[in-house]
Amino acid sequence: MEYKLILVIVVGLFSLLGGFVGAFLARRTQYEKWLLENRSEVFSQFLDLMYKAREQTTKILFDETKEQAHNDIRITEIYIPPLNYAKTVRLYLPKKQRKKFQKLAVEVWALHSDKGLGFSRLSTMNEKLDEIQAIFESNL
Repeated sequence: MEYKLILVIVVGLFSLLGGFVGAFLARRTQYEKWLLENRSEVFSQFLDLMYKAREQTTKILFDETKEQAHNDIRITEIYIPPLNYAKTVRLYLPKKQRKKFQKLAVEVWALHSDKGLGFSRLSTMNEKLDEIQAIFESNL
């Protein structure tokens, strides 16, 4: 009789332990899914903002109807939204990749102020944006 009681208690404890482990794993899986979905959304939104900013600023670069200082101000204003959004993106990146990502985002913007690059600035921007995308892809 005592043996059966101990067996019932042990089986009950293992059932409870199994329930807790199952709940923990289910919660962790849901969190990972939520994180992946949010990362995908945040990363794609950032890339969209950067590509739109690049398109708008490229038009300004070749607009010779305004002074260079005026064009530089317009370019900076265009890049404010993606650079501000980069702060949100950083939250979804591992700590070791945050500085590199931020540096690349600022470099894309800064490429517009270097007149000496000429047409090569567009290919350099593409390289920087490709590096940013590679960081994102490594986290999906």
